[in-house]
Amino acid sequence: MKLAGIEIAENINLNNKELILNGAAIRTKFFVQTYIISLYTETPILHDKIGVESLIERCLRMQIITPLATSKAVSENIQSGMKEGMGKLYHLNKETIEQLIHVLESSQIQYKDIIDIYYSDKSELKIFKNGKEIYSNKDGKLFAETIFGIYLGRNPKDRKIKEALLTGHHHSR
Repeated sequence: MKLAGIEIAENINLNNKELILNGAAIRTKFFVQTYIISLYTETPILHDKIGVESLIERCLRMQIITPLATSKAVSENIQSGMKEGMGKLYHLNKETIEQLIHVLESSQIQYKDIIDIYYSDKSELKIFKNGKEIYSNKDGKLFAETIFGIYLGRNPKDRKIKEALLTGHHHSR
């Protein structure tokens, strides 16, 4: 499958697991295509609740497709989504969140980078940049549910993207 002229892998191997493409879409902001978001899963996920809450090994992959991207923009994007998704819990987890944001900001994310947000069946949340692990949280349930919820939750950031990730179809605006 191709999106924005970029070939989207049908499967990826991460964390010593073979994951299959569940769906992909292009995220657009202010008419600029910013990144391709793909959902890779060990077994197909068709329901939002499973995409957010299950222990199926899964990964949200962000492929940065704009030269305007910065680590700060990516981390702020994730941070604001977590703030919205966690509500009161955000302040209780502020330290852990700041650690995650710091890792993202110092990782020098830029154009053409691939960021993988990976959730294992052992409730571990890992983040990879271009295949290299840059972050790991052994108790990643809350973070994973919040981050996956940004795209797959009941009130996702973008309904069309949610649909594309869960139905295997893709779209670009």
